[in-house]
Amino acid sequence: MRRKRIGLLTCAVVVAVLSGCQLGYYGQAIKGHWSLMSKRQPVAEALADPATPRRVRDNLRLAEEVLDFAADRMGLPARGVYRQYVALESRAVVWNLMAAPAFSLTPETWCYPFAGCVSYRGYFDREAALRAARDLDEQGFDTYVGGAAAYSTLGWFNDPLTTPMLNRSRADMVDLLLHELVHRRLYVKGDTRFNESLATMVAREGTTRFMAGHDLTVDLERWRDVDRARAAFLAMVSDTRAALIRLYASDVPEWTLTERKDRLIGELRQRYQSERRQLPALDSYQGFFQGPLNNAQLNGVGDYYGLVPAFQALLLGCGGHWPCFWEQVERLADDQQARWHWQQEIP
Repeated sequence: MRRKRIGLLTCAVVVAVLSGCQLGYYGQAIKGHWSLMSKRQPVAEALADPATPRRVRDNLRLAEEVLDFAADRMGLPARGVYRQYVALESRAVVWNLMAAPAFSLTPETWCYPFAGCVSYRGYFDREAALRAARDLDEQGFDTYVGGAAAYSTLGWFNDPLTTPMLNRSRADMVDLLLHELVHRRLYVKGDTRFNESLATMVAREGTTRFMAGHDLTVDLERWRDVDRARAAFLAMVSDTRAALIRLYASDVPEWTLTERKDRLIGELRQRYQSERRQLPALDSYQGFFQGPLNNAQLNGVGDYYGLVPAFQALLLGCGGHWPCFWEQVERLADDQQARWHWQQEIP
């Protein structure tokens, strides 16, 4: 059954009351969220403040246009949200921890009342996330900690714009804002891949349509290169994931699994270096390939992009019309069995 997603703070408050065993984690969530919310100021004040950087000021104005577009043209709940701003020095708002067994692409999950189980855990303090990752490393898990420029409270609070959201290209900012708005409209309890892939596809399509009607001074050829680079990146990761799945399903000793896993990861790095010489836009993924390149990191890509082609097909089947699309998606969200079969049919 589909449910509105519970926000980080709301979930934290409930569980902190019900259970003391993870009070440290939920305590940092409560403290971090309230710290962020207490720093909010109206967008109008930030625009009038001469200390606000010009790039941030321009994107604050752009955000207002995006919110109107999202509400009027895409069926997204954009009224009364992202109308405040928080200036932050950090490049991320939260740090997400992901984990998976050393020889499996089944992600570790963390479960919360009402919100269900998700394949990542958010921390407001990067060092806390890294400590949690080290604990899992010692238990034999692959782990990855990555910064996120935004998180959604899914309608429970009036989420603010933040400096990490706005310190990016205009097209990227539009994409991120639409992504977060999708989470406010729809969340399926316990299905991270459905939720994140849906937000990725809708945001990408919405950004393309928004750009068509607004002058963002975007280099269209560069935009196409970015698309080609994304496709190439996803193909590399998809091929490696498929090879790892076959490897982990094989009946070989652990030392052989380790050797072959390392070889496949090495081949992925080599493939990236080779293809980036042909497609310079792949340089934007350099940070990803400097990471551990393990099961946890590869799972993150799968969650955010694994169902994107399927959602694109749904939108195409609706003639590109959002009301029809949302009707189809909500039907899947409400029927767990149908959603499961739908996902199994995806190549």
